[in-house]
This record gives sequence, structure tokens and C-alpha cells, in this order.
Amino acid sequence: MPPRTDAALIGAALIAAALAWPGAAAAGGFDMTLGGFMTQWIGYASTDAGGGEDVSGFDTQADAEIHFIAHTNLDNGLKVGVQVQLEAETSDDQIDEAFLFLRGDFGELLLGSEDGAAYAMHYGVASQGIGLDDGEAGNWILGVSAELFTTATFFFRDDDANKVRYLSPRVAGFQFGVSYAPEGVEDDDAFPTEAKNDGTTAEQIVQAAVNYEHTFGDLSVAASLGTEVFGDTNGTSGQGAYIVASGLELGYGPFGASFAVSYENEPTVGFEERTVAGGSVFYASGPTGVSLALIYGTADATGGGDDADQVSVELGGHYDLGPGVSAQASVYYVDYDAGTGGRDSSGFAAVGGITLAF
Repeated sequence: MPPRTDAALIGAALIAAALAWPGAAAAGGFDMTLGGFMTQWIGYASTDAGGGEDVSGFDTQADAEIHFIAHTNLDNGLKVGVQVQLEAETSDDQIDEAFLFLRGDFGELLLGSEDGAAYAMHYGVASQGIGLDDGEAGNWILGVSAELFTTATFFFRDDDANKVRYLSPRVAGFQFGVSYAPEGVEDDDAFPTEAKNDGTTAEQIVQAAVNYEHTFGDLSVAASLGTEVFGDTNGTSGQGAYIVASGLELGYGPFGASFAVSYENEPTVGFEERTVAGGSVFYASGPTGVSLALIYGTADATGGGDDADQVSVELGGHYDLGPGVSAQASVYYVDYDAGTGGRDSSGFAAVGGITLAF
């Protein structure tokens, strides 16, 4: 585990070296562009959340961001820029990801608030609908434990924390990446990070990964392997905590299948390990796609308590109405067994709506 000061020095040295490259003057000022997305959903959900709490009804949900991007091309061929993402559906974290990037023949170097390397390079359980491997089902079905059993095959601890991240260029189908976050919390510029030993925030988080993409005639292959390790978990889990995750996606013509699995050692207080695995089959042709996905997770309790487990299923589909405009729908079913002292939950949801990406 490299100490925080080494990672900061390495990042600073890489940026300084890139900018000091011969001919590093800007070729023509900065270009400013806007991007982003909006999703609007309406759905019906019914949940038995345990303890006699049954909830059913209609709901509308939304997610939207505006991305501000400024970039310039230097005379030495480097592309330098910044991206700031404005959240439209929150008051707690109004600015989502915000980072500076340098791109060139060497790959991409990024500093700021963004996903870690292993998470960004992971191939999860693919969906042609709204999605399952991103925890979307938990937005509709009450009682699903987002902390213990997020329906995701890579549960990351540093999220959008400030970090240094490097992704290599792809060579013979292979790409590797590494990232370092001094502290696993977003928008925290306090120094030193050790001053935040409050039992809620992990520190000195390193992610490393490799993935592979190639097409053999009509057969396409994408695979990934990544890990996340911690210098100090600050009591959020055991001091031996780590995560390993892998994924595989295969396509043949319009048909495809995906598989993903992750293992976490000492993921959270009260549990020794957690394993989440899943897969999907899908068909995508022209503007239309359909998929069936399943994810299963289990966590072993410490001290002889009952283990917890969760099964999540999604039947999803989409129809592209035009460039950047897609009608999407999913039917979810989740069954959660909380184990010792917890509240079991099960339910289903039928959700549909429109996504605009621009």
C-alpha cells in the first residue's frame, strides 16, 4: 500500500512531466461544450418490508445531470480539460463528479472527484432495460439493504472521492488502470486525512484493474478483473478488508450474455465476507433490446449469527426513438433475507419511462 504522500507526489510529477513536454503551449484556447442526461420514470411497486409493513402504490422518479466540459489541445498532442457535473435531482450533493484530465498516447491521467479505476473498468451484469447491476431495484422496493446488499457486482468504497487515476491506452485488446484516494469521501479537502478517524470513512484506498476487449468475426469478448484495498478502514469493517471483482460479456450477432462476481473480505461490521454474483442474457438489434438478469448475494455473519442473502431479478427492454432518446422499461423482483436480527423484505416493481442523453 503506497502512502498518501507518495501517491500525491507521483500524480504531481506525471502532470508536471506532461505539461513540460516540448511544445506544451495551447494550440487555440479552450472549447466549451455541454452534455448530460435526464431520466423520468413512472412505476408501480408492492413491498412486504417485514414487521407487518406492506406498501404498494405508484411513484414517479427522476435523475438528471448537466455536464460542463472545457478542453484544449496542446501543441504536443495532449488534450487537457475539465468536467463538472451538476446534479438536478439533489440538494445534498449539488456538484457530482468534478475532475481535471490529460489524455494522449500515454493514456489518461485524471485528478479530482470521479470513479476509481477498477469500478470504471468493470464489466457487470448487462441490461437492456433500466438496469439491475447499479442498485436501481432498491429505489422501488423497500427494505432492500443498500449498504449490505447493493445489487451491484462491484461495491466500491471510495465512490466519487477525490483521487488520482490513470488508465493506460488499449494495446492488443488489453488496458490497465490504477487509482488512489486518500479518503473515501467526496469533496473533502481537509488535511491530514487521519484527522477524520470517526469510524465512518475509509482512507488510503487503492483500486487496480485490467480489462480486455476484442472481436473475433461475429463473436465479441469483453472481460475485466479488478481489486480495491484499504490502508485504513477506520472501523467501517475489519482491517483486512479488500474487494476482488471480475466480469465477462460475450456477444454473437444480436445475442449476448454477461457474467460477473465480486468477493469482499470483512465488508462491514458484523459480517466476515460477502459474495455477489449474477448474469444476464440479452438480445439487441437495431433500436430494440430485451434482457433477463439475475443477481444473488450472500454475506456470512460473524459470531455464529444467521447469514443474509438476497435474490434480485430484472426483465428489461428498450426502444430507441431517435439519437439520444430511448424508451425503457423493467420489471423487478427482489427477495431479501436479513439474517439474525434483521427485517426480511420482498417485493416487485414495474417501471417505465424515457431517457435523454445529450
